[in-house]
Amino acid sequence: MSDYIVGSRKPKVGEKVLVVQKKDYGSGELTSGTVKDVLTSKEVHPRGHKVRLTSGIIGRVQQFSDQISSETEVEPTAQTPKPYTPSPDDLV
Repeated sequence: MSDYIVGSRKPKVGEKVLVVQKKDYGSGELTSGTVKDVLTSKEVHPRGHKVRLTSGIIGRVQQFSDQISSETEVEPTAQTPKPYTPSPDDLV
């Protein structure tokens, strides 16, 4: 789903999404949640479908959870670095 264009897929109730709230239009900060109601009736919307999340937040859908998981997966590294622990010699 990495080819998603904002507003090209109508969200469904129960889907997990990232939305931008009106107050965050300038910064582009995204809020995650689950769709409670779809407020836009059109099948396609150029700025993203407006939804109400289960938390009560209203915003426009920018990404879907199935898109988020595939884009943010990180390859595990062969070795995990050990945390730094100071030795008594470091305190001199």
